[in-house]
Amino acid sequence: MVRTRAFDPSTALSRAVDLFSSKGYSETSMEDIVRATGVSRYGIYGTFGNKRELFEQALERYAEGMGKQSFLRLLEPDAALAHIRAIFDERVEDMCNRDENRGCLFIHTAMQLAPDDLETRGVLQKFMKRISKAFAVGLESARERGEVKADLDVKAAGELLTSTMFGLVVLGRTGFDRATLDGIVESTLASLTG
Repeated sequence: MVRTRAFDPSTALSRAVDLFSSKGYSETSMEDIVRATGVSRYGIYGTFGNKRELFEQALERYAEGMGKQSFLRLLEPDAALAHIRAIFDERVEDMCNRDENRGCLFIHTAMQLAPDDLETRGVLQKFMKRISKAFAVGLESARERGEVKADLDVKAAGELLTSTMFGLVVLGRTGFDRATLDGIVESTLASLTG
């Protein structure tokens, strides 16, 4: 007789994302995972694998939740500067309304694992390059619409927007207020329009 799974893997993975976002990989124990998800060690290992495998799945889930649809919008032919601004508005809103104990899983990972773990560094670089490319594609469309400087290097500007986005997360996490974060977004976008 086959036993049925007594938990929803999607819910458990979402709870693991929250836990890793709050504590980071290194500070999260298997006991923490069991407590946060309500799933036994056997259930965790049987469904997700070991802690590292669960963490990698959590990174993927986190990436999907970081406004993936908004970034996909930048790949459409009529993408405009307003769509880029909307991404920043969503991120700032998220940071300002987020539970105080929750951080950014990518920031935690970059600080804790990436310096010594080439595989994790590769995962983060791939993700961030995708973000930069999406920004660059959206900026190219905005340039064709005359919304940004005609001589704008969209690749470099996409990288600037990516670094600004993650910098905002760090500032938000350290307690900078919304007006400051909004001001940084405004200055960054203004630098693209001339």
